[in-house]
Amino acid sequence: MNKLLKIISGLIVFLLVFCFIVYSQNISSERAQTTWQDTAVTAADSSAPTKKYTIGWSVYNSSYEFFRSMQEGVLERAAELGINVITHNQNSSTVEMITGVTSLINQGIDVLMISPFNPDAMPVISDMAKKAGIPVVVVDIGTGGADVDAFIITDSFAGGSLAGEYALELIRKHSITSKNAAIIKVEETAVHARRRGEGFKDILTQSGYNIVAEITANSDQYQGYEAMKEILSTYADDLAVVFAENDRMALGAAQAIDEAGKKGQIMVIGFDGDPAAIDAIKNGLMQGTIAQQPFEMGALGVNVANSLLKGERVIYDDVEKKELFVEIYLIDETGMPRRYTDNN
Repeated sequence: MNKLLKIISGLIVFLLVFCFIVYSQNISSERAQTTWQDTAVTAADSSAPTKKYTIGWSVYNSSYEFFRSMQEGVLERAAELGINVITHNQNSSTVEMITGVTSLINQGIDVLMISPFNPDAMPVISDMAKKAGIPVVVVDIGTGGADVDAFIITDSFAGGSLAGEYALELIRKHSITSKNAAIIKVEETAVHARRRGEGFKDILTQSGYNIVAEITANSDQYQGYEAMKEILSTYADDLAVVFAENDRMALGAAQAIDEAGKKGQIMVIGFDGDPAAIDAIKNGLMQGTIAQQPFEMGALGVNVANSLLKGERVIYDDVEKKELFVEIYLIDETGMPRRYTDNN
């Protein structure tokens, strides 16, 4: 069944890509004509006012706290810089992602900012935008290997490693004897976010722990709950810690652990720093989360977009990959933050 679903998914993506290419050819022609007309107007009237830039912002799902905060960062910083923003919500849908970006480009945006639900579609989206003369700034999730102008991220592997170090601290503090740990993973397409689990696994296995389960829950709270129930069916009495690659899944896992009467006995660590996760930590349902700063990620994306539009130099943390990193930090079982540099 999984193989059949993958085949069907592949066919859908292929058809979407085909339609996308047709769109891109039409848009490229339209944009070229518009650019020629704009040039003619400028030549005829050199006193024309300076153009106000417009960002097309396509967000993974603005109903999620993390991405809602990211969008607030985009809108606030753009307002400070006098930049217009046209927003689009992908609603966790590949089809919405593609059709929405197509619409944004058709509206004559100057730069595309996107937190992609499905990074696998990014190469086609990037190609479409480039043909229309539009720079592309990706904020979080992944680029799918696309040629983009900037990628705003946190260091996910380092964040997972931090979660692993904190897990060892919790195990010692709470005198937990089990040598078993589990990981609840985000969707396969979120390649960058999956590095969180890799970092966690690296630390735990080096310290003599066994990763007895790695289950994908697709960034969904209910699926995280079901994944944790599955893990508990075998390891309820022999599990030290579970690490979820995002907070929504961690909240689901924490609920399952609480229902099983194992609250405070099996440690739960998430990733993102969502307000709901912080509340769960304060209530003892979770023991920590690795906090990203989505508001700052969105604001930084706008700063980079502004620099690209003005022809200014962008300072990358990784020049080859065009990556810019935003700091992460630990929120421990007190519900209070510890800076990343404090955990040595």
